[in-house]
Amino acid sequence: MSPAEPSSSPFPAHRATSLSTWVRAVQRAVEGRGVDAQALMREVGMDPSLLQDPLARYPVRQTMVFWQRAIEATGEPLLGLDVARQITPMTFHALGYAGLASENLADLFTRLSRYFRVVSDAGELRFERVGRAGRLCMSGDARLLAEADARAAWSAVDAFMLVILRACGALYGPGFNVLELRLQRPCPTDHARYERAMRVVPIYGSEDNALWLDESVLMRPLTYANAELARINEEAAGRYLSQWQQGQAGELPLRIAEWLRVRLPQGEPRQEDAAAHLGLTTRSLQRRLAEQGTSYRDVLQQARHAQALEHLRAGVYSVSEIAYLLGFAELSAFTRAFRRWTGVTPSAWRDAPGA
Repeated sequence: MSPAEPSSSPFPAHRATSLSTWVRAVQRAVEGRGVDAQALMREVGMDPSLLQDPLARYPVRQTMVFWQRAIEATGEPLLGLDVARQITPMTFHALGYAGLASENLADLFTRLSRYFRVVSDAGELRFERVGRAGRLCMSGDARLLAEADARAAWSAVDAFMLVILRACGALYGPGFNVLELRLQRPCPTDHARYERAMRVVPIYGSEDNALWLDESVLMRPLTYANAELARINEEAAGRYLSQWQQGQAGELPLRIAEWLRVRLPQGEPRQEDAAAHLGLTTRSLQRRLAEQGTSYRDVLQQARHAQALEHLRAGVYSVSEIAYLLGFAELSAFTRAFRRWTGVTPSAWRDAPGA
């Protein structure tokens, strides 16, 4: 994903999310290599129970840390190839089915670009015609990418590009050819395996991540084209995107968590303080959080848990300083809370191999 181009997402980078089914594909790939993926998710503050809700979404910041931890735990730098094999049209719900029914590959790319935020709003997918060719380019939000581990970002792009290439090959049939595949990632050590999976030798170290196809390939009618089926599923994808964006614009847990990040060093804020910050009564805040299946106390604990892991992993502050930054009046209170979250003390977690 290109760090040079900002995302066109209508929401701030710190609130970007990805579809839970995308995260589920990572989980399955990790478990396929004998690693407890849900344990890794909990370590980075992700709730594994959301994997059971196909319409749930995870913060991209957490997702990218999960990717990084997964690569470390599996010892597989090309984990994105495994993830791609776990993805089917159902992963992307109505958008996947609309894509299968596309008239041609140009129609498919146009549709994917238009509704890419169904998958994630942390970046942008653009399709454009250039002479007698077409270019599908994937770029990411510069702020998020600056924070992310490079291997995690490359793996996410690897997975998505391989999914696109496999879908094109399956829909087009024999004779599908790529003009170029440009990738920002460096050439992997095991490039032969990588290139066999992609079925093309990419141009590594490029300025962008882009797939180029000839116009004759883009415009050839596809065998399973069905305009009515594509229209119905595209409308469903549009409804989901509209409803999610409306909910995201006022999603209280994320807004509260961001406020807590700034407010906690001043001490544990009361629910009344959060309500006043959001311009709500305490009763309204309670009701709206209950409608989303959570509570102020839950959001506070989750925010503290996530920030505690971030601080411990960064290694900048001592355990007692982290307790202060998280608004705990005493170190012992932080230690008890951290043990509830992880089963170990902060010092033990920080000193554990791979932490």
